[in-house]
Amino acid sequence: MRNASRKIILILLLFLVSQLSFAANGRRKHFFSHGSGTAAVGAGETLFAGLKDPAVIQYNPSAVVLQKESGASLAYFELFEGSSYNSAALVLGLGGNYYIGASAANLSSGEMEIRETIYSVPLETSVNTWGYIMSGAGFIDGLGLAYGLNVKYLYYDLYESAGGTVLLDAGFSKFLKGPSIYGLESKILLGFAAQNFAFGELKVNSDADAVASIYRFSSAFSIPIFYRFQNQDTLNIYADLKYEDDFLDVCSGLAYILAGRLAFRAGYYGQHFTFGFGVEMFGAAFDYAADFGELDFIHRFGISYKWGSSGKKNKDELYFEAKEALNQEKLTLKEAETKFKKAKKFYSSGQYLRATDLLSEIIVSYPNFESPLHFYNKMNSDMQKTAYSDEELDFGKYSYAQGYCAYYKTEYKEALVMWDKYMQFSGDNEEIEEYYNKINDALKLEKLRLREETLDKEADALFKKGVAEFNAQKWINCVKVMEKLQKFVKENNFSKSVEYYSKAKDYIDKSVAELTKLINSGKNTIEPSRNGAPEEKREVDEDAADKKYNEGLILYAQGRYFEAERAWELTLRLNPAHQKAKIALSKIRQTQR
Repeated sequence: MRNASRKIILILLLFLVSQLSFAANGRRKHFFSHGSGTAAVGAGETLFAGLKDPAVIQYNPSAVVLQKESGASLAYFELFEGSSYNSAALVLGLGGNYYIGASAANLSSGEMEIRETIYSVPLETSVNTWGYIMSGAGFIDGLGLAYGLNVKYLYYDLYESAGGTVLLDAGFSKFLKGPSIYGLESKILLGFAAQNFAFGELKVNSDADAVASIYRFSSAFSIPIFYRFQNQDTLNIYADLKYEDDFLDVCSGLAYILAGRLAFRAGYYGQHFTFGFGVEMFGAAFDYAADFGELDFIHRFGISYKWGSSGKKNKDELYFEAKEALNQEKLTLKEAETKFKKAKKFYSSGQYLRATDLLSEIIVSYPNFESPLHFYNKMNSDMQKTAYSDEELDFGKYSYAQGYCAYYKTEYKEALVMWDKYMQFSGDNEEIEEYYNKINDALKLEKLRLREETLDKEADALFKKGVAEFNAQKWINCVKVMEKLQKFVKENNFSKSVEYYSKAKDYIDKSVAELTKLINSGKNTIEPSRNGAPEEKREVDEDAADKKYNEGLILYAQGRYFEAERAWELTLRLNPAHQKAKIALSKIRQTQR
């Protein structure tokens, strides 16, 4: 009788703490029903939300291949009444396409007291469930498919009795290129896992216990949102279907990742609402998730650290060249940011002329940085609205804006008149005096006008030539002419420099897009003649090819391998004899996921 009562108490505690029996809706909940990844929990128990966490092997063993790095993680989930769920995971890249992993997880009731009667001396004990995983995963190059297998050992320690069994998981994952959004490629991830699809006999007491199989289909859609100087924000949408014990659950979530470092997550799964956040720095990631369940508010904490990259960051010639290119890019970025901050200070203090000229310099000198151009366009738009508004009551602002617009339209006499009015009304202004003196002298005025007209004609002729090449579908020639136009306006700064530079950039981008379509379709711009020989010589642009190759190096060093591969494909289209691009493509395709 005494032993029977102890067993009943232990079984009840096990039911309350670990949810291993039946939930309120009649379904069975198992120790492995929930993964141990904090980031995944924050987005509603979805697999790909926790892709950077080695603990994903519990969801789908193949997912570690998509991490492309070795790593380790620890997680602590505080449940209730002293109970907790703790886990640790490790993933190691073996080189090439192969990875191994291990995980240990513990679900504990915490210390509790058991009495035979209310007068008995209490006996302190705990109920524990242990799960151990050994995992292996690989990648099939020809199919672009990751695969994985888990061998698990599940062990119940019910104080007076214990038992365990071996289980098996299998999983597959695939990375797909999504549609282009704002000129940037989105990403799609798909995965399927069969958890506990094979298991031995689990016998803790006299009767054998069944272990529910879990089938999970996972998906993620990563959308580029905003591109700052060097980092890109993404919005990630997750959806998992989980079939367990004849019930189909939907797990869904969202994550906004800011500059690749800070993540905000929210999700839903099985009557649970979750949210979380994470921060990543120096290879380490710290994650928190809050789980609003039926019984309690659960806090979940996790930390992970990643290092190396199997087959990607080996110290070869390409790697060092890419790192050097990235270092140069960082120096350029620092210079651009310093000038951009100065331009914003001019703007904040109302010195729009100085801000505009400095932004113009940044735009033509640092074409890879988009923010100054957006800021420049916004400021011009604001000035236009003020100058031509019928509702502006501040005469100082109105006359300043009128002079501003006239100055950049090279209507210098009108600018002088408006700035005269501004200074009579508002008093001395150092910035206005500086620009007033630039154009006040009649001789200077005439020289400026002649210079502007001459440069405008030369720039316009180059632009029209580039447009003609584009319309003739000579994409590389168009790129060459438009780059020549960009160089011209950079060397001869005048009022329409940014206008011509921006138009040239648009045509370069459109020409590159057309070249990309040709590469993806496998076609060539040169049609063979009837005897099989090409009718015209292949277009070659060595300067543009070198620029595109260097762009690929920077992307490679940043870990953006698919974009680097595309850049090097375009390099060879611009110059088929580019040996460095051939070598880089060969190397990245050997290891590209």
